[in-house]
Amino acid sequence: MSIVKKAPGIMTREVRLEEPVNELLEDYARFIESNADHVINAVIKKVLWRDQEYRKWREARRTAQTSPDKAPHPIEARGRA
Repeated sequence: MSIVKKAPGIMTREVRLEEPVNELLEDYARFIESNADHVINAVIKKVLWRDQEYRKWREARRTAQTSPDKAPHPIEARGRA
């Protein structure tokens, strides 16, 4: 097993920010001498990981997806032949 992990894939996504939020983002990136992409990635990771309800929901969803005896969710079953 390697000591250094493979870099995560980078995806391009276009987002719309409120003007004051964009100014805050750019200002913070300058403050830490980095770029807006880095700030967005770090903030999203940190904020979402701290959301306990989201973490519970995510774990329940993963558990349900790995259980072969679980029936598909009605929304997931739509459109299947």
